[in-house]
Amino acid sequence: MNNVITTTCGLCSTGCRINVHCNEHNQYSIKGDKRDPVTHGALCKKGLHAIDIMLHPERLTQPLKRTGKRGEDQWITISWQQALDEIALKFNHTQNTFGDNSLFFSYGYSKDFINTQLLKLANAANSVNIHGPETVCWAPSKYGKEYTLGYNPGADITQHTDCIIFWGVNKHNTRFTEMRAINHAIEHGATTICVDPQQTHHAKNANYWLPLVPGSDLALAMAMIKIIIDKAWYDTVFVADFCYGFSALQSHIDQLDLSYLANECQLSIEMITDITQQYINAKSAVIITGNALDHNPDSFQVNRAIAILMALSGNIEIQGGQSKPQGKSLVNGRWPYDPQDVDQISPTIRQHSVGSPPIPEYFRATSQGLMDAMLTGQPYSIKAGLIVGTNPMTSWPNSNKVKQAFEQLDFLVVSELFMTPTAMMADIVLPAASFFEYAGVTQGQDGSIHYQASLQQVGDAKPDHQIIAEIGHAMGIMPVYNDNDFWKSALSPVNIDLMQLKAQTSILAAVENQQTLSYLSVGFDTPSGKVELYSQKLHELTLDPIPVYRPNLSVTDRYPLRVTTAKSRHYMFSHGRQISSLRARHPFPIVKIHSSLGEKEHLKEGDIAAIETAPDKIIYQRVKFDDNLNIDTIIADLSWWFPEMKSKQLSGAFISNYNVLTSTDIGTHSDIGSFYINGLPCRIYKATNIELSTI
Repeated sequence: MNNVITTTCGLCSTGCRINVHCNEHNQYSIKGDKRDPVTHGALCKKGLHAIDIMLHPERLTQPLKRTGKRGEDQWITISWQQALDEIALKFNHTQNTFGDNSLFFSYGYSKDFINTQLLKLANAANSVNIHGPETVCWAPSKYGKEYTLGYNPGADITQHTDCIIFWGVNKHNTRFTEMRAINHAIEHGATTICVDPQQTHHAKNANYWLPLVPGSDLALAMAMIKIIIDKAWYDTVFVADFCYGFSALQSHIDQLDLSYLANECQLSIEMITDITQQYINAKSAVIITGNALDHNPDSFQVNRAIAILMALSGNIEIQGGQSKPQGKSLVNGRWPYDPQDVDQISPTIRQHSVGSPPIPEYFRATSQGLMDAMLTGQPYSIKAGLIVGTNPMTSWPNSNKVKQAFEQLDFLVVSELFMTPTAMMADIVLPAASFFEYAGVTQGQDGSIHYQASLQQVGDAKPDHQIIAEIGHAMGIMPVYNDNDFWKSALSPVNIDLMQLKAQTSILAAVENQQTLSYLSVGFDTPSGKVELYSQKLHELTLDPIPVYRPNLSVTDRYPLRVTTAKSRHYMFSHGRQISSLRARHPFPIVKIHSSLGEKEHLKEGDIAAIETAPDKIIYQRVKFDDNLNIDTIIADLSWWFPEMKSKQLSGAFISNYNVLTSTDIGTHSDIGSFYINGLPCRIYKATNIELSTI
């Protein structure tokens, strides 16, 4: 007997439909669902091995209470009731003693519906210190483009798309479901341009590859804008009728030195001019940006500049060009937050969240703000917190500082699937259920919603959204959790409950024709009603109303190279390294360097190299040669830790983790709270007297 359950993979926001096969021995296997209109049955390696997460022998299955020092990994098992009672007692005592904002709440990117649920708990606790990863993932792109166009555009990639620019993105590895449309456009003759220091899949197959200096993206964007304006290549009708501030932009551009900007990118003026002309001359073109553009202090302005390029080229809301989001979501509370939850606390009060950046729409606390408050008590003390579905010991900047900050907390709670370095720093660890362990709702990349079936329960693990609600109830600030009510609220846009969705299996999103030229009747959702090449709102915030390029951190004689990082296709950030089937494909952290640099530094492939950005910021990774890289650029792996090391050095969180190299010094020109990740000045050399048996 082979039972088949159709459900959805919950490892990322793509929401791939999967068929889980269970045989007579209760053994599971996963295949993609060929009926899925988004994936057509394809799955990534992570999704194919998602069952290994649920059934892993080192899964957390019961609440744990710390008995030793933080990080020693010494615990006793306690009941859920004891865990909730102690959490409520500590959280309430903290707020009564140090004030409401002394309590923080932090979420990650792991599962649906936890972000808004955690915000509801923070609201109920009257704390403004809700924190997420958006300053380096999503917020710069969203707000940079919204401040310019009034919305964050998509890409209507069809056979009508004549030119595609891949900018800091690798869809082949990170969102393979979009490759079908991309390949279709290429088959119909689309020119492709890839902007990336590394020769990715897109770069390898592109008509033009621009291996720019990591972190110099704004210099390239401003160079392209200057060429377009100086040569009068812009769409004169669109600019005249639908853009605000062109004369101010032109005056700003007149002051820029094209040779200087090109040199900052280490690209020729001829190459930049050529790809700019390809983009401008295309009847319809798109720029697809990626997470890499969110990774430096100027990330907000980089995305502003790219939105300006979209406008100057006239590729807004045309067939095969940049598209305007349309249609209403079929669910509430998934992503992003619903306005009614955000507005539970006024914008004026939310400005008191620690480290909150100048852009007022980004109301959350920042990781660097939280750490500074934990360590200094300024602007007020942060004394306790709840961390759900994220691993700050590897994902926040300056990992050693993260540890120091957490050591100052009176009480920390972590909800997790596994004992991560962050969980080891907690006072109480709560066992979170994987997406296979509860019935619920998922949403696919196309907007359709699906019933998510439960396969089995593992130990006493609970879904994060339920854990959050139960903590709120124990604190006396939220009602008793009711599963039916929770999902009915999520499904309120379609006015059904979970059992009705189960009966229907799915509700497909309406396929709507892309809007074209809607601005002719409704304008743009900006203060001027036009595309804002110059932003009066930013001027009033004393921020740059037009993007201003400022040089990256300078290389020196001691640190003559630049390091950046890239995600592995086998892991979801820091998640998954204890899964043997995935680990076998990417068993150790790798730093890619040019062979000539290896020869210069006496490094061979397979050697363990030290990567250093400061005397106290050093990590170790294995060398792999890549002669497509510039000789002074190196690419290090992201978010490494070693589950097999257990309590030793917090599972090796400081050995190979890229964020050991980063800093909480975000620079004076960070409008959105992002910090230096790309293009850090560094040096690399052969490690001596280093034993890394785990890698």
